[in-house]
Amino acid sequence: MSKIRVCNSKLMFSSLFFILLLAPSLAQSASSGIGDDAENGCLCHGSKSQSTIVTIEGLPQQWVANQTYDMAIIINSTIEQSQDIDASLGGFRLMIDDGLVLFEESNYSQIIDEGYTHTSQGNAFLQWNFTWTAPASNDTVVTFVAHGNAVNSDQQTTGDAWNYHSSSVAGEGFTGVIEEPPNYSGDIGNSEIALLIFAAISLIGLFYYSTK
Repeated sequence: MSKIRVCNSKLMFSSLFFILLLAPSLAQSASSGIGDDAENGCLCHGSKSQSTIVTIEGLPQQWVANQTYDMAIIINSTIEQSQDIDASLGGFRLMIDDGLVLFEESNYSQIIDEGYTHTSQGNAFLQWNFTWTAPASNDTVVTFVAHGNAVNSDQQTTGDAWNYHSSSVAGEGFTGVIEEPPNYSGDIGNSEIALLIFAAISLIGLFYYSTK
């Protein structure tokens, strides 16, 4: 084998190792919480599924300034889940663009990338209770988005099912037109597509040059 071929082979395996280091951003299970990687949904678990329903219980039709509301993120799903007492059952990412959020059990939730999510202790549930205190000014609209994922406890990204709930709720003094809340298609984002294309082209190119 020529020195050039040996060099190309080393380059190929080094580059492959680098690509594999990037791969977890697409496929890693987030049992201890998720940040803005889930801004558009739990995409590493596939497309959103109608087998899972996510609700934010306790949302008012209109909110009153400085009033505190009891709420809950609730996940209902038909997927088969483990009966093990220590099994992971689900997770969430909650984004609310105004007001104060306090979870009932602080050990079960955390803040990552300006959003709320489960902890490693909090993934043993399919319901998370919290309070929301409305802003001091009642003439605005607040958007609530909750992504919820029901898991089969195998620590993999397959066999799980996620969906979301989004609502825009106006304060009692708001007089404008309420815009539609965000709609998440569940498609893979542009950054994930770009990474997959880069990985595929890199592997093809490296294989070609390693055989020359």
